[in-house]
Amino acid sequence: MKTQATVALSCILLLSCAATEPQKTQPQAKPISSAVVKSQGEIRIEPDKPADIVNVTTLTQQIQVNMAYAGPDNFTATPVPGYQANHCYLQQKAAQAVAQVAIQAALLGYQLQLLDCYRPQRASNYFISWVADASDQKTKAAYYPRLNKADLHQGYIAAHSGHSRASTVDLTLLRKNAAGQWRPVDMGGTYDLFDPVSHLNSTAITTEQKANRLLLKDLMQRQGFTSYELEWWHFTLHNERYPNSYFDFVVN
Repeated sequence: MKTQATVALSCILLLSCAATEPQKTQPQAKPISSAVVKSQGEIRIEPDKPADIVNVTTLTQQIQVNMAYAGPDNFTATPVPGYQANHCYLQQKAAQAVAQVAIQAALLGYQLQLLDCYRPQRASNYFISWVADASDQKTKAAYYPRLNKADLHQGYIAAHSGHSRASTVDLTLLRKNAAGQWRPVDMGGTYDLFDPVSHLNSTAITTEQKANRLLLKDLMQRQGFTSYELEWWHFTLHNERYPNSYFDFVVN
């Protein structure tokens, strides 16, 4: 368990948390699509895997990969189509940037846990079908307790996700506990909790939780990633290689 002093030390080393702006009034869920779908021209669905989309573990071992959609422990409660293995694929530039983040995180005593990377287009299609099924509410309490399922279109789930461009990654930070085991740091909310508390600048979290979010944000931004207001875990590489291509090869 981190102490306030540990968090403060991490912040000082990264030179960012001290400059945190005063917290603003908690925003309500609203449509913000730029980080989910980045339309810069005609969308192209590509079935094949380019040679420059690589498995991130070939570049660094200082990460843990836990693809939430490869198993049933996610907001759909089922393994998601297109995820046949627990692998993180990203375009080469994004993968190299993540590897650099992992190095910087390790210097501060942290490790990265990657939760979603490249996402096949068929997975996004499945998510849209899931949202449309109003009768399926079994994960509401865990993943969208204060929203109607149909509201998830408003910035959380889209027909075309930036993940399918292979330069977006969902992740969190791990730190060793007293027993030497890697455990997620307290971010003030779990992954894929579709709720205002997951907004990057939520005021409904503690000072330590806010510092943890800003630490992750700073590590990512220093390597060229852009954060997303509604989801503290979501980052997209600036000047990504495939801004209009949405891939649909299987993760295997």
